[in-house]
Amino acid sequence: MSKDLLAVQIERATEQLRQEREVFEQRKKHDNFWFFLRLVMGYASVVLLIAVMAVASYILFKNSQFPSSVVIAAGASLFTDVLGMLIGVWKIVLNPKTAAGAAPVTKIKLPDILDEIATGGAAPDGD
Repeated sequence: MSKDLLAVQIERATEQLRQEREVFEQRKKHDNFWFFLRLVMGYASVVLLIAVMAVASYILFKNSQFPSSVVIAAGASLFTDVLGMLIGVWKIVLNPKTAAGAAPVTKIKLPDILDEIATGGAAPDGD
């Protein structure tokens, strides 16, 4: 194997590693943004759920002060909001498919000579 060819392979592997590192960093940043968005949406949905539950419960407990259409709407909104919150938490937070784990993106294969050195084999004499 000539020295020029080995230098080209090393340069190519270095560039490939640089690009793969950039892809990894981009995926990591993207996962962080999605995590932050899920966290904000989770907290916002909890606050909204509590607010809807408070208003709907007040209307349901004081049903004599409100028209029957408002009481029916409060009951329906309480039911659908709680059900929607449970479904949303399951699909977004608890679903294991949404949790992307960090994984290596490196695809560089070491040349045979480096494999032998890494495994403790004897390196062939230079060209």
